Amino acid sequence: MSVPERRKSPRFMVDVPARLSVGGEILMGRLRDVCRDAALAETQLSFAVDTEVVLAMELPGTGGPLQLRGRIARLAPGEQGGCGMAILFHDITPAAAARIDFFVAKQESEDRLD
Repeated sequence: MSVPERRKSPRFMVDVPARLSVGGEILMGRLRDVCRDAALAETQLSFAVDTEVVLAMELPGTGGPLQLRGRIARLAPGEQGGCGMAILFHDITPAAAARIDFFVAKQESEDRLD
């Protein structure tokens, strides 16, 4: 029996640098997937579920860095031995949402061409 997809928007797997800020602490890591509403970031340390974070990332071809506020919704083992943190965005601007949607659509169209 399969589990129904809970995401509201399509997501795409990525591997780009990311920076998470919590209070005065900054963690460098990797963005592993992204959609309009959320992202999965992997770092060497983790924070508790419901912790408020600022995620800074740069999605290739979208016009520069994005900085999004959110909260940690779920923790998971990381691909490289770190900790994966699913971050649910809040107060995302229409411009930021459009840039993420553009990135995901571009990746999906490139996958169809392969």
